[in-house]
Amino acid sequence: MGWVPVVTAIATAVLAVMALGFVAYAVPLLRQASRTIAALERDSRPLLENAKSMVSEANQMALKLRSEIDGVVETSQDIRTRVSKAVDATEDRLLDLEALLDVLQEEMEDTVLDVAAALRTTRRGSAVLGAMKRVFLGPGKKRKRKR
Repeated sequence: MGWVPVVTAIATAVLAVMALGFVAYAVPLLRQASRTIAALERDSRPLLENAKSMVSEANQMALKLRSEIDGVVETSQDIRTRVSKAVDATEDRLLDLEALLDVLQEEMEDTVLDVAAALRTTRRGSAVLGAMKRVFLGPGKKRKRKR
């Protein structure tokens, strides 16, 4: 047998011893890692349960908040609709009032003109009566007033 198979056998034996050493060193490490993972799992379980509980409560609060916001939005829309209707009704009433005031102004103007015409006629009639009085009673005679 030649030297190549011997070197190969020695290298294989060295590799096998190294692998056994690695396994011998890794087994305790794996056991320690397993214990650490178990401890972490045991210790983290309450934390995870608390986190789940907090998330659940946050979801419930979000639902309540969303419900309240929806209620506020609905109320706001209702108020906006009512205000819009009230503004429209007020505008209609103001237009009616404006029309009424226009009619009243026209009537007042007509009445003032009628009163002015009546006063003019009364003054003319008074002037005519005064002239007739002077003609019939004379220029110097005045009617006596009762006191």
